[in-house]
Parts: sequence; structure tokens; C-alpha cells
Amino acid sequence: MRPNKTRKPFTLYMKETKNGPVWYARFWDENSRRYAITRSTGIPAEGKRLRRYDAEQAARKMLPGIQFIPAAPEKSFIQYVADFWLPDSPYVRECALVKKKPLASAYITLHHDDVRRHIEPFPGFQGISLQQLTPGHIREWMRWMAEKGMKGGRINKVMQAMSVAVRYAVSGEELDRDPFKNIHDAPESRKEMGILSLGEIAKLVSIPAADSRGRLAVLLGALCGLRLGEVRGLLWGDIGEDAITVCHNYQKDDGLKAPKWNSSGILPITAAVRLAIDAVHKMAIDPRPEAFVMESLECPGQPYSKTFFSKALEKELEVIGIPGKWKGEGDPPEGYVDEQQRRNLTFHSLRHTFVTLGRLAGISDFEIQVLARHKSGAMMERYSHAAQVLDFSSAKEKLEMAVTKGA
Repeated sequence: MRPNKTRKPFTLYMKETKNGPVWYARFWDENSRRYAITRSTGIPAEGKRLRRYDAEQAARKMLPGIQFIPAAPEKSFIQYVADFWLPDSPYVRECALVKKKPLASAYITLHHDDVRRHIEPFPGFQGISLQQLTPGHIREWMRWMAEKGMKGGRINKVMQAMSVAVRYAVSGEELDRDPFKNIHDAPESRKEMGILSLGEIAKLVSIPAADSRGRLAVLLGALCGLRLGEVRGLLWGDIGEDAITVCHNYQKDDGLKAPKWNSSGILPITAAVRLAIDAVHKMAIDPRPEAFVMESLECPGQPYSKTFFSKALEKELEVIGIPGKWKGEGDPPEGYVDEQQRRNLTFHSLRHTFVTLGRLAGISDFEIQVLARHKSGAMMERYSHAAQVLDFSSAKEKLEMAVTKGA
């Protein structure tokens, strides 16, 4: 091990003040191994030699009176990350108060639990401080997670709990390097999100609704692009004659809050959505502007749970011939396929459907991005799945016509 380099008890530097340049001294603290205290010598940097000798003498006289505050015991890396994901941590409060982008309670809890379950038990993290964390520790942890059978996507999500915390320390100059700089995500095998075709949406709209609330929920996702939390948080006062103002998002632990990423916006109401809204309004428990559109019958004053919406989607898909889980007696018949699972159709699929069908309908990318309230075109591309609904016969005819005209 290389011996610690002997440091001078102080160093001098010039600082510009309103009265001109003045000599300042930085005093070395052996315990913290850094120049921890800065004081003005009161000697102006003037004359041919800038009075450096006088500044050195002044600093030497100050040296006996310099008292360093004992450094607090350094936190372990594990403790630092665990504390980082507490509801009242500086990072969480900064997101809410300074950035005006409060983190969801479920998101905070998820990361805190990941620290306890997948970071704290790793032997390689035991006994090291935040400053001692190296890329080697991180790579070894990734191998350890893979050996436990964790898939790439899960490894990356848990690693995020560490990387966000460490990079926050780097930005605050608590750490002079980023050990995650050259760490790449583990490979993921993501299943593409399924979407509904234009024909399937048209079929859904044409069939009478068995449950008006369930039908409205599905149409708000597919024809307006609302996220599940935004459907749950929709108030009657948010709905106008021709447009919906998206300004609320309901989450179980946080209640009513702003939309995700503060992505508020105004969306047009199509005829099919208008009919569904009117049908639900007629049976509303409380139609006042401040009441929930999707108010629960079992829990008045609260929106329906997530389970209601997943079941509503399942029923609506079955109505248009997309079977879900087998609900008959005994085992499913031979050849039965859960098409909803096979196609990966979830409530969030409806938002992907909205983006894809909007682009196929000829709405410009700029307009789609505004309506979907995506921050970037790259995010919009992730939500577009034209290959799933492209009419290849029609595309072939168009190509042949183009070739014929050009001949």
C-alpha cells in the first residue's frame, strides 16, 4: 500500500475582493485528509513580490488557533443507499419541493425494499463505505444476482436503486467519481406490448356495453391515451363538452396528485367517448365537479381499485372475441389459448394502441406527441407498434401502384 503523502500545514492562494486581491490560506486536517478550513490572511497581494512572504507569516500565526471539527463517522455504502430511499430523505424532499416532481410512495418503497432484499445481503458490499465503492464491486454484484436466477430486467431495476443514489452523491460533490460510469445494463428480453387493431376498436365501439364504467375506462385508454392512474383520478370537473383536461393522477398511497412526469394536457373527446361519458354520468353516485368519474360503488368517495380496471379490460376484450383466462368448469378444451396473455394485452396496452393507431390514421408525429404528452419523440417511438396492425395486403397494393405509375 502506498504511504499517505505528507501535506503542508497550509497552502496560499489569491482571491479577488472588492478591495483588490487578498491572500487566503487553506489549512490541512490530517484526520479527514483534506484541506478543510479556509481563512483570509488579511494581506493584500500588492507590490513587486505581492507580499507572499507576509501572507505566509500571517498564516503561520493563525495555525495554532485553527480547530477542526471531528468528521462524523462515515456511513457504510449499504446504509447510505437504504437511507437515500426513505420517505423523508434529502433526495425525496428535493424532488417534491425543488423539482416539483414528487416521487410516488410505491416507487420509494419498492427501491427501499430492493435495498433490503438484493443489495444488503451481497457479501461484497459488507464493510465498505460509499467512497470505497468500485466498478468491480458492482460487476461482482451483477454476477451474484444472475447466479441467484435474476433476469436482466430485474437486475437493472435493482441497480437503479444504487446508481441514482450514487450519482446524487457525485452531483453533490460527496463523491469525486462515478463508479457506474462504465457499467452497462444487463441484457433484457422484453416482450413487446400488445395493442388492439383499428378493426378491434371499431368492433368494441359498435357492441353495446355490459358495464358502462368498464367500457368508458377502456375507451379513455385507447381513444384518449390516458394512463390507468389518470383514468382513476379523472374528475367530472375535468371533462368539458369537447375536451378532457388531464390534470390528475390517483395512486393508492398518495391519493390525488399531478399526472406522471407532470404531463398535464388537453385531449379531444371523440363521439364514442362522449357517448360512454354520458352513459356513466347518468348513473353517477356524485356528479359534482370534484367527484371521481370512476367512483367506486363499494367505497364512495374513492375511485375503483386497479383490479376493477384489469377485470373490466378482460371482459371488454372477451366481448370482441379475444379470450382471456379459462373460466369454465374443469380444464380448458384442447387447443384453448389465452389470447390476452399471448398478445400481452394489459391496460397500459391501450395507451400504446392510442399512439400506434393515431400515427396510422395520419395524425402527425408532433400532434401525437402532444396528445400522448410524451416528452420526446424517442418515447413516442417506444409506444408505436405498427407492425402488429399493418395491413400488408393494402401496403402491397400501394407499392405496386407506385411502381406502375413510375414505369
